[in-house]
This record gives sequence, structure tokens and C-alpha cells, in this order.
Amino acid sequence: MRKWIALLLTAMLTLAATSSALADPDESAVPTAEPTAEPTAAPEAAENLVVKEGDTGDNVLLIQMRLRDLGYYNYKMTGSFGAYTTAAMKSFQKENGLSADGVAGTQTLDVLYGNGAKRAPVKAVVKPVTPTTVKPASSKVKYGQLKEWSWVHSRWARGEKLKVIDFNTGKSYYMIRVGGYNHADVEPATKKDCAILKSTYGGSWSWDRRAVIFYLDGVWVAGSTNGMPHGYETVANNDMTGQVCIHALNSKTHIRNTVDPAHQRMVHRAAGK
Repeated sequence: MRKWIALLLTAMLTLAATSSALADPDESAVPTAEPTAEPTAAPEAAENLVVKEGDTGDNVLLIQMRLRDLGYYNYKMTGSFGAYTTAAMKSFQKENGLSADGVAGTQTLDVLYGNGAKRAPVKAVVKPVTPTTVKPASSKVKYGQLKEWSWVHSRWARGEKLKVIDFNTGKSYYMIRVGGYNHADVEPATKKDCAILKSTYGGSWSWDRRAVIFYLDGVWVAGSTNGMPHGYETVANNDMTGQVCIHALNSKTHIRNTVDPAHQRMVHRAAGK
């Protein structure tokens, strides 16, 4: 907040000096160097500015840029305060000794744009607490059932490990759900699971969608995955930095909140449609 007040005082002094020069004809004949404007690093000055989930605009964009500079936000700059921005803000607040509510209030903004803001740890890895494993009754299944994302979301808990089968190759591996609201953000449970997942993509990470089926609540569910690690990391020592996504019927993307046609084609393929 002190920085914002200083910028305002600087602007007022500059305006006063300019007015004096215009009022005195003798002074107007003396060339003076035009002051260089200081870059504005913080959102618009406001004593009670609060930026939170659901907000959009330049203030949000500046916050995302600052969080990215500090290593907390690893996504596209959207100008929309969504789930990923909230998660990044909470991580920043926790690391800097603030109340981790995900809301950018005056105190948080002062710290965020201050010189003493702490960067994200080089490797911020938090392993889920004893992930549970649900063993399927049988792995001999050809197709999965079409289940709405809302059904999957309500049953696949964070930290829960599920068996996934690649539809084309029949290879199976385990994935842990680490987050996600519109679809499941997942990570391989172990190095072995990571190697199998990567092998289904020919040994190279890719954004391509692949049809999969996964066992949840006694049902083999038709799904779709991508194979490009991105975002934050939660599961340690699994040979993958970041996470991938698993979609189900009518699931959506996080940033644009829209149904991804490529994922949906793979979901239907996994269901034999």
C-alpha cells in the first residue's frame, strides 16, 4: 500500500511542477527533462481492493503475472480468477505466512507486490495422505459405461487411486486424482505407472487424446486422457512433473469451461460407440 501512495504523491508533484512552468513565461523558456514514468507493478490503487475467484479484468491478469513470476501459477494468462488462480494464491499466502483463503485483499496484495515476497519452493511436492486403492472385480472388460462427469466427480475423491486401462493397447496403470473441478487432474501413482502411461504414447509426452476406461464405484467408466504433464505437482517420486487430465461424459475444460470435442470422441470410443 505504501508503494501505491508513493506513486500517487509522485504524480501529484509532477502535475504541480508542470502547472508552475506553464504559469511563469520565464520558466517556460527553460527546457526541462520530462520525468520518466515508473512502471505500475501492482493493480489499480485502492485502499480496500479485493480480488477473488469469479473476478475478471486487468487486476486479475496482473495478479496471475506476478504469481507466475514467483513460481506459483503455471498456466495461461487468462484475466479470469478461476480455480487454478485460487490454488496458486493459496499456495502463495501459505508460503508467505498469510491467511490462505485464496482471496487477494489489501494485505495479500501488499506482500505479493513487495520486494520481500517469497518465491515458490523449487520443488513444492505434497504427497497425498495414504491414497486408497480400489481393486476392480475383473480387468477383463472391453468397453466402459458412459457416466456423466457429475457422477464421476462425486465418487472419485482426491487422493484416491484408480486402475486405468488404455483402450487401444490394453495396458493398465494406476492414477491418483489430485484435483480438478470440471474434469479429473491426475498423476501416476508410481514410476512404473508413469512409464506405462508414457509407453501408450510411444514413449513421448503428447496432448493427443486417448480412450481409456477406469474402475470407479464398482463400474468400468468410459473416459479420455491426454499425455502432456502440466500444472502443479502433488505426487512425489513418480517420474512425472505435473499432472494430466481424465475426462468423462460431458466433462469440461478448466480455463474455458467448455466441453472438449476431442476428449468426448475418445469417451464414446471407450464406450464402444
